[in-house]
Amino acid sequence: MLPKHLFVLVFFITLLSACGPVLTQPAMETSTPVSPSPSPSKTYLPSETPLPPAATITPEPLPGLTLWQVNIRSGPGIYFTLLGQINQNQPVQITGVDASGEWFAIAYPSGPEGRGWVTAEYIQATGTDSLPTLGLITLPNGTPAPQASLTQKLNVRSGPGTHFDSLGILPANAIVWLTGRNESGSWLLIDYPSAPGGKGWIIAGYVQAQDILNLPAVDSSGTPVVDIPASEPTMILSTPTLTIAPAFQDGDSADDPGASQVFSPLGIRSFSFTSDLSAPDGDLVDWIAIRPYTSQAGMQASLSASLTCAGNGSLQVQLWQGDQQLSNWGSLTCGNSNNQLVLNGGSDYLFRLSINDGNGLRYILYAFTLRSIP
Repeated sequence: MLPKHLFVLVFFITLLSACGPVLTQPAMETSTPVSPSPSPSKTYLPSETPLPPAATITPEPLPGLTLWQVNIRSGPGIYFTLLGQINQNQPVQITGVDASGEWFAIAYPSGPEGRGWVTAEYIQATGTDSLPTLGLITLPNGTPAPQASLTQKLNVRSGPGTHFDSLGILPANAIVWLTGRNESGSWLLIDYPSAPGGKGWIIAGYVQAQDILNLPAVDSSGTPVVDIPASEPTMILSTPTLTIAPAFQDGDSADDPGASQVFSPLGIRSFSFTSDLSAPDGDLVDWIAIRPYTSQAGMQASLSASLTCAGNGSLQVQLWQGDQQLSNWGSLTCGNSNNQLVLNGGSDYLFRLSINDGNGLRYILYAFTLRSIP
């Protein structure tokens, strides 16, 4: 038996427990383990591969055949550097054409950019309409530079005036690109690759061209100036008043004639050359080389020759073949028109023009015309 005082103590504790609030220990929340979802892996889009640059389409060269022996030049014009020659009946690969359609670019490994230029008239080819245009020259505003032809041989000068240095001589009928003018329009800036800076000046009075008035005005160095419209009268292509003075010595010879023309069945049927001579000072002699055309070797070609002159003297005209002067070809003097000549087709000839003997300074400005008679 429990002691009395221990029994009372137990009873008292029990009573207190029954009367107090029941404190319930909150159940610990049992978390259901969840398998962690893997983080979504990054999906890398394929990097955009840059497109290769568009390939430059190089047209296939066109095969051609030389109709005559042709000169190969570094550009589309007779004032470009002579690179070599190709004989008659030789194959060529044509890669382009100039803007005038008068010159073909051909594959020529030793030339600039692996090409050379030949006169289109002397190349036989088909499908040339598909050739790309090469060597196009543009003005500062992006428009194509106009072409022009010369009515007589001209000095190319370093500036717009006769007091500037001569850079070279262009023959009559040469084709040039016009890139500017002086403020009055009396001198024209041309593309002239053989000169320092690739430019030169020619006098406007002997130039046949369109749109000269729209050329940009430039100073003597070719720098654009405030554009002053050229006055119309300066561009009238008239022959200036003849001045009796020594003719400029162009340095031509039998080996290096001042003009040369090969007649062909494809359209070259006439030829004109304008120049001047003087004696006893100045340019004493001019040489003009020609080759008549016939459809068969050994046949004779008929030609019509004319010679107009102005000045205070008269001209003597001789015909040479090789180093031999011919005596039975006929004659040609100042004022003759449509004199008929009969020469061997496919043969090379040289006309030699000089001023007849006389007293004092004698000067002649002449125009020599030769036409093939069908």
